Amino acid sequence: MRRACPPPVQHPVRLRLPAIILTALVLPALDLAGSEQWTLAEKEQFQSTATIISQEPISKGITKPKKAILTDGPRTHAAHIQTIDLYLPLFKGVDGSEEREFKDSWKFNVAAYRLAKLLHLTGMVPVSVPRVVDGKAAAVSWWVDDVLMDERERVNTHISPPDAVRWRDQMDTVRTFDQLIYNMDRSQDNLLISADWNVWMIDHTRAFRKWPTLRNPAMITQCNRDLFQALKALTRAAVERELSPYVTEEEISALMVRRDLIVALLTEHGTGQHSSLPSAGAVR
Repeated sequence: MRRACPPPVQHPVRLRLPAIILTALVLPALDLAGSEQWTLAEKEQFQSTATIISQEPISKGITKPKKAILTDGPRTHAAHIQTIDLYLPLFKGVDGSEEREFKDSWKFNVAAYRLAKLLHLTGMVPVSVPRVVDGKAAAVSWWVDDVLMDERERVNTHISPPDAVRWRDQMDTVRTFDQLIYNMDRSQDNLLISADWNVWMIDHTRAFRKWPTLRNPAMITQCNRDLFQALKALTRAAVERELSPYVTEEEISALMVRRDLIVALLTEHGTGQHSSLPSAGAVR
């Protein structure tokens, strides 16, 4: 449970099962290209330039995210639009917790996706691009297709993953990525499970804190070999090139310190002894 920030921001795809089923029935009528094969470059270009033909609020939360339908003519797809960009010197939660220099920003959705590209985790973090929407800077993120449920639903309905080893690998990746970006808002609602039992990490607007420590070192126990090697190969120059200007120099410095701490812990725990994620998409 998050101790030092306000209640989680609801993501547009955090739908209960009946709503998901309804969406699946409606989208084909709109000729949405959810089942087509898109490269990352095609998704980025589409979300950056496609015409926004409709928008609708999907939450009563203060961030007011929207679900949008975009089209470039031949293809149509849904996206999540988020414009929140909040800074508070001191945030006090209703539970009495506090967080200094609190940030909640659309920029971190873009930064999380770009970092995922560097780590070859684009099969678990949706494409997110910067774009001006209705005169406001925003993150436009890919609407995850074929969602069966979120992690809260899975836990509450006592559904077991069909492949326990693959599930463990994905959860190890989630925990490692969240510690790397110092994610303050990883709830069960923002872990989506698609029809092929792939886990998608969404909603990173409360991440990339500037603290050069791990939020919870106990979460780092293991990860697959590919992620371990990508973490070791990650350079500050690459992070600055891909994540600026969505994170500050101080936030990048803290991220690199956390990378070093994670690599040290994974080495101590003997990581890399189990296989790579079969579904973690490489950059195309």
